[in-house]
Amino acid sequence: MKNKFSLNRLLHNDRLMMVISLVIAVAVWAIVSFGPGNVQTRTFTTTVKIDLTDTSVGYNDLRVIGNDTFTVNVEVEGARSVIYALTGEDIEIRPSLTDIQGPGKSEVSLTVNKNGRFTDYTIHSISPATVTVDCDYWMSAPFTVTPDLSRLTTKDEKTQQLGDAILDSAIVDGRVTLEGPRTVMQQVASVVARVEESQTLDKTTHFEARLLALNEKGNEVDISQCLFSGISGNTVDITVPVWVQRTVDLTYTLANVPSGLSQNGLVKLSHNRITLVGEADTLDTLVATVGNLGTFDFDHIKPDGAEFVVELPIPGGVKVLEGNKVTVTLAIDKLTTRTLSYDVSGLADVTVAKLPEGKTITLQAQKITDIVLCGTQATLRRITANDLQITLDASSNTGSGSVRYTVRITVPKYPGVWVYYGADDSTPYQLYGTLE
Repeated sequence: MKNKFSLNRLLHNDRLMMVISLVIAVAVWAIVSFGPGNVQTRTFTTTVKIDLTDTSVGYNDLRVIGNDTFTVNVEVEGARSVIYALTGEDIEIRPSLTDIQGPGKSEVSLTVNKNGRFTDYTIHSISPATVTVDCDYWMSAPFTVTPDLSRLTTKDEKTQQLGDAILDSAIVDGRVTLEGPRTVMQQVASVVARVEESQTLDKTTHFEARLLALNEKGNEVDISQCLFSGISGNTVDITVPVWVQRTVDLTYTLANVPSGLSQNGLVKLSHNRITLVGEADTLDTLVATVGNLGTFDFDHIKPDGAEFVVELPIPGGVKVLEGNKVTVTLAIDKLTTRTLSYDVSGLADVTVAKLPEGKTITLQAQKITDIVLCGTQATLRRITANDLQITLDASSNTGSGSVRYTVRITVPKYPGVWVYYGADDSTPYQLYGTLE
């Protein structure tokens, strides 16, 4: 007997009803998602950056000044499942860089294109369709940084003063390079490192200083679009010392001055004392030695070399108000020189000094040449070789056999005359002798 169709049995078939429900759900989803009633519009927000790199104007170092990134709204239409899945990577905003021909403000047109995995939607509009871009040529220039300590004072203005500020190592040789738009850079005349705190100091203090650009009138220039090469931000560390003053009398020593030469007014200094300015601890150590100009030895001075410039050994961080150099002038510029020779025939022509006990020196005949005498012209004219006294220093060579000995030459009869022994400590006058 054949089974008759039963609707009641069909409706109570759980497995069949599950399949039918799934088919209906899929159909409803497809109608909702892809049916004509699902088409919607959406305003999509994204950004566009104006970059002149690798463009003809960019090669000439034209850059966008200020804002180079703009927000735009793009209206799209399509299936809900598509347009709400769009991201910034699916929309390409392309600026027309050919609209930028040079410095100044330019209106740049924007175009929008699909640029992703979705294509089944429509782009209706972009807003704004143009953006205003400000461009200028980029340039750089070096500037010496001047510390601005105008807001700082010392505790005792009568005995203290602010020293030379020391900028941090990021500022090499006291100079920085500022980069920025040409229209701004052309206004900059100088750069200062300004300490913005107001303080009264009695010792060395460290601060943070702000780098500022000033125009020719000393007014601040807005350099917010600029940057200092190699410096993070516009601030640097600065050390401000507090200096005191010390006065030091200058001294010197004279050696081998001929007895007939008056020392009254013989030496003239460009200044007899110096004023040191620096930190107290440094100056207290320095004053004991810095005033000594050294020894001026007439053995190594000729009338035509009567002026000396002595550079004082001044350490960093100390200043000399009169300058680091002292000119020493000897009043011998009116004197002159004469050259003589002396013939030595034997030991009888010289005086031997410092001869070791039990030893003798034998001298062969020889000549000492180019003996330079210094004195007045009238006196030098009267001097002959017989007026010279030759003293041989036996201790100047301890070798055996035939050796060279240094000699000292004087003119006892004329006490205002001296012998020049060369610019350095080695003597040009020598005799050969044999020690026995």
